[in-house]
Amino acid sequence: MRYRAVYWICFPILAILLFGLKYSLTGLWDALTETGYGLLFLLIQLLFLWVYFSVKNRKVVNLTNDYLGWGDILFLIVITFYLSPGNYVLFYIGSLILVLLYSIGMGGLQAKKSNKHIPLAGLQAMLLALLMITDYFFKAFTLYSDGWIYILMS
Repeated sequence: MRYRAVYWICFPILAILLFGLKYSLTGLWDALTETGYGLLFLLIQLLFLWVYFSVKNRKVVNLTNDYLGWGDILFLIVITFYLSPGNYVLFYIGSLILVLLYSIGMGGLQAKKSNKHIPLAGLQAMLLALLMITDYFFKAFTLYSDGWIYILMS
């Protein structure tokens, strides 16, 4: 907790567990296809971030040096194994907004901060845990399927 770090072995174990859960709920083809869509979305996002920061700094940058931690990237990869594509995009955008608001709020409360890094993956993991608990108790809301989104839109 003090170093805001996670052992790397936790990520593949979590990916296997989440994929197994999704596979049991949707079947192999849907699980593989939706994971592929999520990974493609994340890859495009990381590519845009890399291009943006490279152009801004006028040199090729390494995103993991100053902008994102490996834990953040690995967590975003891992959750593609469970979330449907629509839910992944909603979670990605919503969690980034909530983490930004949290960071702004905490920055206002702490005048002098020694560690200016944002614990993105940790905060997103807490949000995902809350959503998974909600998913468990409210069956109309499912994280592994976009069906509830279509119902809301109709």
